[in-house]
Amino acid sequence: MQAALAMSTLMTAFIIFTERGFDWTDEWFPWFWIVVSGVFFYWRGGCEWMAAGAVWVQEGPKWVNTYELVRIRFSVDGLNRVLRIEDADGRKIHSFGLRDAQSNPLMWDLVYNGILHSVASGNCDISRKARKVLQIPPSLGEEGEHLAD
Repeated sequence: MQAALAMSTLMTAFIIFTERGFDWTDEWFPWFWIVVSGVFFYWRGGCEWMAAGAVWVQEGPKWVNTYELVRIRFSVDGLNRVLRIEDADGRKIHSFGLRDAQSNPLMWDLVYNGILHSVASGNCDISRKARKVLQIPPSLGEEGEHLAD
């Protein structure tokens, strides 16, 4: 919502201050462009959100049980560092944004505690890279096959 409002405001300011002044207000195209860009940025910015509870984390419409994770992988998605996580019931979050989760310390504590519990249980297949990025001690959980990348 903030991105859509900011973009529409910037476009309006740009139109006003680029030699046109307020003469554009009676034309349809600048209004059309402001509305279309506002809707686009609202759609793009409003699609992604994150929430967490005592034993779950949700990103957009997808959620997993953090205390029953069976697979954790680290990846890079564009400029974002992400986890690909799956729980025992087959639910998956394909692109769990670390920056977004870690920017809220209370939420990250809930998620990280669940990850640690899952790894310590020995039933979680976690990649070496994910273990390193999440700073999970090598002694926690089973080693061997579960450390495959």
